[in-house]
Amino acid sequence: MAHWFHRNVLKATTNQKFEFKINNSTDSTRKMCSDLRLSRSRLLDLIKNPNNSSDTIEPAFYSYLSLLYGFIWEIISSVEENQHVGRPNPSKLRNVLVYKWTHTLLGRNTYSSADAVYEAANMSVNVGLWFMKHAAMIAAKDDISMNEAKDVHTMLRRAAGIFAFVQTEFLPQLVNPPPLGSDLDPRILNAYVNQCTAEAQEVTVARAVELKHNASLISALANETSKLFLDAANTLRQFEEEMSAQWIKYLEFKAAFYQAYAYNYCGENLMCMDKCGEALKALQESSAYLKKATALCCEYGKTNGPAPRVKPNEHAAFELLAPIVKFNLDKCNRENGLIYHQTIPGEVPALDTKATFGLVSPIDFQMQSHHSLWNLDVYNKLCGLTPAKIEQEQNLPPVKEDAIHHSTKEPKNKSGCKLQ
Repeated sequence: MAHWFHRNVLKATTNQKFEFKINNSTDSTRKMCSDLRLSRSRLLDLIKNPNNSSDTIEPAFYSYLSLLYGFIWEIISSVEENQHVGRPNPSKLRNVLVYKWTHTLLGRNTYSSADAVYEAANMSVNVGLWFMKHAAMIAAKDDISMNEAKDVHTMLRRAAGIFAFVQTEFLPQLVNPPPLGSDLDPRILNAYVNQCTAEAQEVTVARAVELKHNASLISALANETSKLFLDAANTLRQFEEEMSAQWIKYLEFKAAFYQAYAYNYCGENLMCMDKCGEALKALQESSAYLKKATALCCEYGKTNGPAPRVKPNEHAAFELLAPIVKFNLDKCNRENGLIYHQTIPGEVPALDTKATFGLVSPIDFQMQSHHSLWNLDVYNKLCGLTPAKIEQEQNLPPVKEDAIHHSTKEPKNKSGCKLQ
């Protein structure tokens, strides 16, 4: 597993005061607005640091969504709640505030909407990005335990689940269609889901290598992982090259890297079946994909984009695959020259198209119920508010995120993945 991840920067937003001019304001309404402001501010502050634990982030995220709930969905009596089936009705408060957010591929300018669903969707994407960064932080440690490797796997599946939830639940409810190329564009969300799923599968591939599972299974898993990365890259090709090029190069690199993995273990499997000619063709293809991955690494290092620049080709997992492929290719050549004398076919052997074990799926995310501060009285007090008007957009500086320490130690195992 390559412990190198491309991580887009967090989305920037303006402060939200949740201040209203309410006739006959009560302690309950004032506390609701105060808690909303503090909860939002705290969550935005916490996700700047990928070293925070998920046990800190998740409650803060759930708390904010539960407080925002009454601005998204209607608050009804407890009796009606028990009788209600399906999704609640839209809140009368959905458009009383304007929410401003930047988007990954659209630069530093804000895109505003007077829609609380827009706020919930963007905040959820930011939390999904935090889970990705947290997984990268764990994976970059000097010594990673098996439990930590499982955490990487889980964090990436959670991120995928959040992106999928935004795509299926929040997007259909938006008052206005999201800006093209924004983080709420269904194509961008699909790219994130595929990327997170593929990166979680990297852990599975590494574990299969360490436990010396059947070569055909490792090949199939690597092939599935490669396809997910490539699907994400192909989705992003539809957007402005200037902003998406760096992200695409990363995804293309990972797709080529895991194709090299897949053909290497396909070759090993064919050798075990005494199909030396076909094995040679597979290993030659593995070597070709490795060269392609190397070239993509160089291109990535020269490409501007929102993510920090790194040198993936210097990572141990990348450096360790090359000698494995060379060893297998040299061995196969010797065996064919001395024993098998088989013709190398013109066509590359087909890879397994479906792994029987180890495929990853997102962990489903569920929207929380409303906070206990919400009741009919508070909701009705706020319902008389005037819808907000969108003001001039702003140019926001990037979010100042805490850095992730990257290990410089060389792993002593076969995959280059530090799973102890």
